[in-house]
Amino acid sequence: MLTKTEAMGYSIASKDGLRLTPGMKACASWAAMEEHDKILDMACGSGALLNHLNEKLRLTLCGMCDSADQARAISEQLGGADVIAARMEDIPWRDDTFNVVMLSSAMRGDVRRVLDEALRVLRAGGQFVLASPLFFLRGENEFSRKELMRMMQEAGFRDVSFRTSGLFGAIVGWKAGLIDQK
Repeated sequence: MLTKTEAMGYSIASKDGLRLTPGMKACASWAAMEEHDKILDMACGSGALLNHLNEKLRLTLCGMCDSADQARAISEQLGGADVIAARMEDIPWRDDTFNVVMLSSAMRGDVRRVLDEALRVLRAGGQFVLASPLFFLRGENEFSRKELMRMMQEAGFRDVSFRTSGLFGAIVGWKAGLIDQK
């Protein structure tokens, strides 16, 4: 039997049966990726989004999760993807490494530091995609879409915009390209 969410088309299953959440679906829909791009999922959870992307394009996939055991399992499942246990505020990759950085779940920790780190590891012209529900009850330490967009602009992202996708949308921002930096 289909769940209400599945019947409405808000969930996508990969070949391995991993389900994309609405936030993951929004990130996958709005990320501007090309073959052989290097992608970072800042909170890869079960690896469902990375697995989905792996089925669509030939990409270099990297992810961050909460535990070393979880990272090892996801890496093995994806044929050697670079998945590590790390905090969002301390991304352990070098500056200018990724074409696209995605965050399909709630931002944890110091939001300004997370945004600074996402910008740091993006290549010039790279894209940051942050899932955001269309409607939500604001909880403690949560920011509205407008506040997140403003914080992204303050962190240095360019052309920050909101795009819809099902029950979720994505806040998309770009790192200045080589032409912009002159």
